[in-house]
Amino acid sequence: MSDQTSSKRSPAAAAARRSPLAVTEDIALRVVGGEWVEGTPLPTELELSEELGVARTSVREALSRLKAKGLIASRQKAGTRVLPREQWNMLDEDVLRWAWSGDNRVAMARHLMQMRRIVEPAASEIAAATASDSAIAVIERAYRMMDAAGMDAKAYAGPDLDFHRAILSATGNPFMMAFGALIEAALRTSFELSTRQPGAPRKSLPLHRAVLDEIWARRPAQARKAMEHLLGLTESNIERGVAQAGSPPPA
Repeated sequence: MSDQTSSKRSPAAAAARRSPLAVTEDIALRVVGGEWVEGTPLPTELELSEELGVARTSVREALSRLKAKGLIASRQKAGTRVLPREQWNMLDEDVLRWAWSGDNRVAMARHLMQMRRIVEPAASEIAAATASDSAIAVIERAYRMMDAAGMDAKAYAGPDLDFHRAILSATGNPFMMAFGALIEAALRTSFELSTRQPGAPRKSLPLHRAVLDEIWARRPAQARKAMEHLLGLTESNIERGVAQAGSPPPA
């Protein structure tokens, strides 16, 4: 095969390697980043396929995914437009990840903490009142894995997520459980910002233990307060992490 023939085929081969999921990521990040502002039309499928070097079917599939997540909508003769941000499915794991990839990370971190302060103390209270022993045992298992992680922040992160999600599950409330993706994004945010403090994850371990103890003791009001205390420390760590990073506060 000649070099010329090879060079002609390489762009097509490269395009073929780009999956519809990769195309979805590309377009989503541009939407979230504000390249196309609310209410403005996206380029046509043909224009996007030519720009991205992919088949129109990949673009069509990507746009369908973004429609399902509430980022865009299509209308006859009006084309595909970006929907207002309040219509986005912000509890969707992908949407949360894309939003966190934008330039407004500080504001995003604070918004996520506000949601955690609303949801998790209530979840701890409900778990203390109604959770089965087996459900609480799942929370304790996650706590023990956190303890075993020692000072390794990366090893600590997974069990920490499991701990908080187990509390949501222990409520038995499917709507509470749906906040799992939000909690995951919030914890990822917390670790990125709060772990700038040496030993920050480890310092929170006794506060996690306090939440667990109050749930085991079946003291709903105290479990709520223990979680509020834990989230207060997390929020303080995030704010210090923001300050250390030199990030300006949101307007």
